[in-house]
Amino acid sequence: MVAKSNGIELCYETFGNPVDPPLVLIMGLGAQMILWHEDFCAALARQGRWVIRFDNRDIGRSTRFTDDANPTPTMSEIFAGLAAGEPPVARYTLLDMARDTVGLFDALGIERADVVGASMGGAIAMELALNFPERLRTITLIMAPSGDPKSPPGTPAALANLMKPRSGADRDAFVRDFVEAWRVLAADHFPFDEERVTWEGRTSYDNGVDPSSVPRQMLAIVASGNRLPRLQAIDLPALVIHGTLDPLVPLPVGLAVAEAIPGAALCVVEGMGHSLPRGAWPQMLEAIDALCSRRERVDDAASR
Repeated sequence: MVAKSNGIELCYETFGNPVDPPLVLIMGLGAQMILWHEDFCAALARQGRWVIRFDNRDIGRSTRFTDDANPTPTMSEIFAGLAAGEPPVARYTLLDMARDTVGLFDALGIERADVVGASMGGAIAMELALNFPERLRTITLIMAPSGDPKSPPGTPAALANLMKPRSGADRDAFVRDFVEAWRVLAADHFPFDEERVTWEGRTSYDNGVDPSSVPRQMLAIVASGNRLPRLQAIDLPALVIHGTLDPLVPLPVGLAVAEAIPGAALCVVEGMGHSLPRGAWPQMLEAIDALCSRRERVDDAASR
């Protein structure tokens, strides 16, 4: 389904009963909503929530921002510019993407929602909590970057993977690169589901890919700056989930985010990399349910 939001179109899908409390899932850099596995979404729905996943702007079947008159720099050019002290020129920021999410709320008639964001999606959730707290019930931040320039960097393999040029011209090449990229990010503790990741690569390609969309989203991340000093202003129930083997956003980043948000709960998943492996779902689902249920009990008591 497609919703009008913030002047653009967002492709979305729902799971569960619309009368249940809404829970909105925000995916990360260059990742379509299908990376929220439908079984994971169904498990959240069985906890008694109406689950919504969607394609961020510039990805999947949502509105693209391709502009042939203003070519997007490559990932390598972006990082070279940062090293040279050149300020990034972004088509949009994470705050714009947070406004997209609020627009989706409006289109679906959602007053307030629990929000779960993964990676860049977690950074967008931070912007939501800082700028639109009245629209949120809780936030869950999974492997989310803080934007702090002092944060420890990812591993050389993960950073090389991030900067590798992607081509949308050949389906087989795209899928091969997609699988290898997620193999690097997943670490090696949990079994790597190559069949599922291959399906995600093929489906992503078939939904439509634009090699310049990932650099544009990266520019949005970079241009949005350091969120860490602002996180202390978040006044919402919050949960931080992070893996011990994350090669792209190392565990100390998640620990710093949890420490910065007043009262945030922390769920450290042993052996999880920068992905959402099925073996980690029970721990993650339990933590998310505990956070949302606790807020529901508080809201119920306040309404009596």
